[in-house]
Amino acid sequence: MMIVCIRIWLMWICSLWLCSKPSHSSFLPLLSTNRELKISKTNNNLLRQKMIRSTSNGGIMKNVSSEETSSDMMLRQGGMVAYLPFLSSSILNFITQRTALVALSYILIANTIYLQRRAHLRKMTKRKLLQIRTTREEGVNLGLHVTNIFAWQVFVTSVFPILEPLSRLCGFVSFYYFYPNANGCGIIFEPVSVQHLPIKKRQRSQLRLDWHKFSFNVGQIGRDGYRHPPSIERNLPHLDVPRLQLKHWPWRRKHNKANIKK
Repeated sequence: MMIVCIRIWLMWICSLWLCSKPSHSSFLPLLSTNRELKISKTNNNLLRQKMIRSTSNGGIMKNVSSEETSSDMMLRQGGMVAYLPFLSSSILNFITQRTALVALSYILIANTIYLQRRAHLRKMTKRKLLQIRTTREEGVNLGLHVTNIFAWQVFVTSVFPILEPLSRLCGFVSFYYFYPNANGCGIIFEPVSVQHLPIKKRQRSQLRLDWHKFSFNVGQIGRDGYRHPPSIERNLPHLDVPRLQLKHWPWRRKHNKANIKK
């Protein structure tokens, strides 16, 4: 009995010793190694999952970014296509407004120069001349009056800037005239040297390019070289040079003797 108790006591002592120190020192490296292996495997698995996720996310991001880029490009292209008509219309509006402004300025300047020139030669005010040119005379219908103003503006803006300097080189000045009773108009050239004379004396030196209604004979040619009645009335362009005794030329003219019937 005593021996059994001693054995039990020794076994208990050994078990305490093994559990406290020897067992811990002998099995600790194995436990730590297993833990490190488990930790490394866990870390590797986490890294793989992260890599897979990052790869998949990267692909998705690439796809998303490519889709966003393509959609962005489509939007930009669509925006540019939608913007081009607006841009072209804006340019056209700008050019139209600029052209209209330049044209209006040119018309005002041309009319001012013409009125100033005419006022200086006729010793009148520009307002008076403008009133004479734009006032509708009695018996003149509205359509003819508007046509007269339009023809006058064509002369002032298109003909006068070229014709007046050339006329001045030849010693003449040019004017636009309207003949309401004859339904026509004309351009009159007068020498600069006779501008101080009365109108009747100036008329003798005039050269007129007219287009209005007049009558002329269409019968046989007489001994004097001119045609006899009957006469007709026409609205035709003609030339008047009082100094050369030309009136409504070439419709009224003196024919050669060879054309005169005996």
